[in-house]
Amino acid sequence: MKKVLSLLLAVMMLLSLVACGDKGGNNQTGGGNQDTSQTGGNQGNDANQPSDELRQVNMCLARTAEVLEDTPFWVAENLGYFAEEGLKLNMLEAFGTTDCRMVATGQSDFAVPGPSLILQCIEEGLPIKVVCAYDAINIWGLCVLKDSPYQTFEDIKGAVDKYGRKLTVALGDASWESLVTPTLVAAGIDPAADLEFVVAGDNRYIQVADGALDILFSWPGEAYQLIGQNYDFNYIDGNEVLQTCSNAIITSTELIEKEPEVVRGFVRALCKGIYFTKYNPEAAAAVSCGQWPNIDVTWKTAVYVQEGRNYQMFGKPGSDTEKQLLENVGVSWDDKWQLNVQTMLDSGVITKEIPLSDIFTNDFVDLTWDKAAVEADADAYDWQTIAAKYPAE
Repeated sequence: MKKVLSLLLAVMMLLSLVACGDKGGNNQTGGGNQDTSQTGGNQGNDANQPSDELRQVNMCLARTAEVLEDTPFWVAENLGYFAEEGLKLNMLEAFGTTDCRMVATGQSDFAVPGPSLILQCIEEGLPIKVVCAYDAINIWGLCVLKDSPYQTFEDIKGAVDKYGRKLTVALGDASWESLVTPTLVAAGIDPAADLEFVVAGDNRYIQVADGALDILFSWPGEAYQLIGQNYDFNYIDGNEVLQTCSNAIITSTELIEKEPEVVRGFVRALCKGIYFTKYNPEAAAAVSCGQWPNIDVTWKTAVYVQEGRNYQMFGKPGSDTEKQLLENVGVSWDDKWQLNVQTMLDSGVITKEIPLSDIFTNDFVDLTWDKAAVEADADAYDWQTIAAKYPAE
């Protein structure tokens, strides 16, 4: 029996904020009450068979790994890019702590939290640093019904519903309010005066679709997926009003000092996975569907999820941002991180200026790997066989 779609809607921003309950991974779960569960790549790929010669790298997610949105990691593992670097991916689902703390304490080698948590933890003194960009734009936005009168941030500013009440914004968790607030403020909206935030849980998108709530706090990966599932939503793009960056790959300063070749190899392999996903979304969808064959989706939705992932990593298709990022996969940018710092200062997330040199380094980003070879891998990938197992619409 295929699993319900709610597994697919596991939340991207939980990467940075939420610790999950006890849940098993794909097929490598421990018994009893453990702090983490583990999952590796698709064992049908010879490149991923256990080997004493491969150095296991632990990548920490603060939510379930069983979603279709983490495609670049599974491409890097299942296409053998990690193995080429002498590495094998072990995906951890972290419970009872944050992904930043898992990295800082050596329980995980890498994680992909959001900028608010990264900056808070650096200010706190945790020994972490960004080594690779992932979500290169501001991913925090809103979904509204296509027939809603509130189709832009300007429409939302000071608006009330037909009963004269504040518009309601559906959140999955109370902490999400701090994620969307900088975007709303940048759009000229006073969150406290103009909106009512409602913690609506896992089915929050259904409540907006049914008209019980007005606005869905969302992000491209989820929005594209919902639209692919035929929810009648339009996406209001937060990156249009606040052009920061979002989730990024972090590691510990200790790993940087003691095993720089591991950091460099991980980043290079992941960047190939990022580029593969962008170059051929259908092949990318097949990789993730092959990794998680029990997720119940249509093929259209599986591909839409990759389009959302690509937008988060590269911005709008055809834009100058996309062109710049395609030429600099994995690079972190001074202006976007400086804006993150200023935004977090203004909103009270951090209390003092943090030098950019304390936040990120581009020393481990290699721009010389062969894109043509990755393109050839994507072109040769037999996505049609996997696609044929799914309903088209």
